[in-house]
Amino acid sequence: MPAAEVSVSADLVRRLLDEQHPDLAGLPGEVLANGWDNLVCRLGEEFLVRLPRRAMAAELVAHEQRWLPQLAGRLPLPVPAPVRVGRPTAQYP
Repeated sequence: MPAAEVSVSADLVRRLLDEQHPDLAGLPGEVLANGWDNLVCRLGEEFLVRLPRRAMAAELVAHEQRWLPQLAGRLPLPVPAPVRVGRPTAQYP
């Protein structure tokens, strides 16, 4: 697995939620996957949080956030849509 450029963890997810989405910060969370490009956490029963581990993966996430909503109506299957987007911080660039 490629080395992470940014250290990501469930604790980081919690701190970012506290700062940027405090209305979601009280939901229970758990790590589902920690792969080559992203850490994915379940947040409550409804949400997933995905944090890129590398700059290249962050570019891919931004690309998905732009294009998936535009493609969703044209595809014959459900497409996940972003409902919240975080912003860079000193602890997570």
